Amino acid sequence: MEEEEMNGKKQKNKKLKTHKMNFKLLIIIWASVFAVLATVFIVTHFTSGLIGQEGFWLINLIIAFASFVMTSVFSVAIFNHNKISREMSEENRRNSDEVNTRAEEFRTLQFVSSNYTVIDFTDYMLLYAEPKRYIDGLKKHKDFTLYMKEDGTDITDAAENAGNYKFITIKIPFKVAEGKSVGKIRFSRFKFVKEGGSHIFVPCGKNNGSLIIYNDADRRNEVVVNLITDNTSEFFADGEIIPFLKIKANLTMQSLLGVAVTGWVELYFNNPLKLENSGANKYKINSSEFEISGLPVLTRGKEE
Repeated sequence: MEEEEMNGKKQKNKKLKTHKMNFKLLIIIWASVFAVLATVFIVTHFTSGLIGQEGFWLINLIIAFASFVMTSVFSVAIFNHNKISREMSEENRRNSDEVNTRAEEFRTLQFVSSNYTVIDFTDYMLLYAEPKRYIDGLKKHKDFTLYMKEDGTDITDAAENAGNYKFITIKIPFKVAEGKSVGKIRFSRFKFVKEGGSHIFVPCGKNNGSLIIYNDADRRNEVVVNLITDNTSEFFADGEIIPFLKIKANLTMQSLLGVAVTGWVELYFNNPLKLENSGANKYKINSSEFEISGLPVLTRGKEE
């Protein structure tokens, strides 16, 4: 940046020097033409009786030529002056735009660094079969916004033949570990690791997200994601305890002010329990590991 500014100053000084040289040259030519005209005037004045018609014709020709030279040089000097002035004005405008752009980038960076959010999953995770009334609603509206599918699952067939598929809900409490309040949480990949294998889930659509709810009883926020897999999958069996070694999730956390942070988290569990009332699998989160995979970014304008 400093080198660019130095080069810009050098070019500007060079143009100013050229501008001054042009005026010096114009002054020299003016002086020369004036000297010629003065000489011709003096010679004509003192030799008016000695010079014939041819001499006066030659003198008039010299005066006309000198006037032409002076007018031409003056026009060229004015043209160069205007050209240099326009270039300097354009350069100043570009420099001003560049300064404004840098200032805006700096303000955006300050806004981003002050308004991001990072969450931490805590306590326990619940895994259970999705209630039938929600599945009936899904079959009717075919809205998979809050769903993720096991890799290879046919969503079109799941919408038409729901009886051939399992619909599971996971619910995980979270808290804001750093930054502002969270506005959105989007999972781009879930990997459930069990002994002998793993199950990978991906969003059903490009703009899929998750549901954030507030648990009045426990006074905390929870994120809810619905999963779809076919009946042949060994990921989940209703009424059975499904043990997991860990879960790795790739996610994007967006604050209420529109600053998004992307990263991945690994959750490790103790042995799950079967809850008698709801039939859900309850997984105590033993530890978690989070890592940011990119810098915070502004997803919408600061004015918005």
